[in-house]
Amino acid sequence: MLPDITPEQRRAALESAKAARRQRAEVKALLGTGSLTLGEVLQRAEHDPVLAGTKLAPLLVALPGMGKVSTKRLMEEIGIHENRKLQGLGTRQRRALLDRFA
Repeated sequence: MLPDITPEQRRAALESAKAARRQRAEVKALLGTGSLTLGEVLQRAEHDPVLAGTKLAPLLVALPGMGKVSTKRLMEEIGIHENRKLQGLGTRQRRALLDRFA
């Protein structure tokens, strides 16, 4: 059952979700153009809860030269679950990703 919230709380939650989607889209666009590196995104995620809660796979797909299939293969090779978020990456997983995209 959903909690009872006021219309103002609902509006604020919707605006917050909209801002998060916009931020994630901007990051993916910057990754795609090469203006932002995966390493920079991982660093930002340490201090940004929106980025920390972003799934890794869509970010990897946004990188130049990476598609859905190559992303899936890479994540399997490194041992990262397909639904893993940035905040859930282990030290070795981060290192393997940074080595791959250095």
